[in-house]
Amino acid sequence: MFPERPLKVLLITDTQTQTGGAELQFQHLKKVLQRRAELSVSSMVFGREAAPSADTIVIKETSSKWLRQWWRMFLQPFKYREIKRAIEVTQPDVIHLHNVKKYTISLLKALRQYPVVQTVHDFSPICPTGWNLHSDGQPCVTGFQAACFWQHNRGYNPLTYLALVFSFQRMRKLLKQTVRKFIVPSPLLEHYLRRNHFGATLYLPPFIKQQPSPTYSDVRQDHFLYVGQLEIQKGVDILVAEFALACQQNKNLVLKIAGVGSQKNALQEKVKAEKLEKNIIFLGWAAPDKLYEECMAVIFPSVGLESFGMVITEAMAKGRAVIGSDRGPTTWLIDQENTGLLFDPLVKGDLCAKIIKLSNQPELAERYGKQGYQKSKLLLNEPRIVEDIITLYRSAVKES
Repeated sequence: MFPERPLKVLLITDTQTQTGGAELQFQHLKKVLQRRAELSVSSMVFGREAAPSADTIVIKETSSKWLRQWWRMFLQPFKYREIKRAIEVTQPDVIHLHNVKKYTISLLKALRQYPVVQTVHDFSPICPTGWNLHSDGQPCVTGFQAACFWQHNRGYNPLTYLALVFSFQRMRKLLKQTVRKFIVPSPLLEHYLRRNHFGATLYLPPFIKQQPSPTYSDVRQDHFLYVGQLEIQKGVDILVAEFALACQQNKNLVLKIAGVGSQKNALQEKVKAEKLEKNIIFLGWAAPDKLYEECMAVIFPSVGLESFGMVITEAMAKGRAVIGSDRGPTTWLIDQENTGLLFDPLVKGDLCAKIIKLSNQPELAERYGKQGYQKSKLLLNEPRIVEDIITLYRSAVKES
């Protein structure tokens, strides 16, 4: 009897550059799946240069930002045919989508005849802006609906917002028609997708690097850390303002900011105006391992809803306390007064108070960190996650 041939899996995402949590998860998943003898794994990404490798197809994208937005909303016939031909060459048994924000309509239409699974990395299928917030800054409890149509407008001019809603509604309709099964990284996002009729949805935590037992010999008193993009939805402006307040009470406080983004210059100017250059230090992109070991706590100030919060689990895996905004999956990952502290990003002084609390009680920060480490180990079951993903692939193929 001949052995069964490997299941052909095609992974598709926007970019192969490792710029964020979703991209790192994609690359890690690909490496893990390629080790499995029962699978044959390749990938497709979009890039400025169409330079394919042995296991990666690169679809060349336009350099025009305006055209990229336009072709996200509408069918690009030439790109549609290019994508369709590329998929036909690989002859996949199943396709696993990740971020689909480039040539979205063309891509989804090219996938219609294949069994498709998708990992949802953010709230973009739930809200046109991806933040899932109302205009008062509070999370939307239902996801985008007609009743809260204008509440989701984050300051866009009306024409831009209407175009965004049009793109969102069309993308969501095509996703429901194309994708058989959805994978989500948190129970909260699973709840939102089910409530919005996305069909078969499975919660699987993302891959988290296993860490040895945490040590605290390198911790520097009064040192805090932020890791992530410097964008409005990440709440870094709130973090800087609140840390400045905290510095008025403790001039020895230090915040290291590891990340880049569109808000960097404005934030640096604000720090300079407050004369806090020695207290708030911008590092750009930096390897976070050593930074985690030196800080007494990590701050996660996102105002937009995160799908999971990889930085939180990375900090917990390193045995570090986390101060996080009281919204979304952050409240699921952080147990108040047990693995960290939660603050309300809409209440001035709340984050400042939590920073001062931990700076005054370093033993408390260490205790939270140790308890967070134990919780992180409950999420670290990579073999089970991989088996569940492969089972999902086979189920999608069987049902096609």
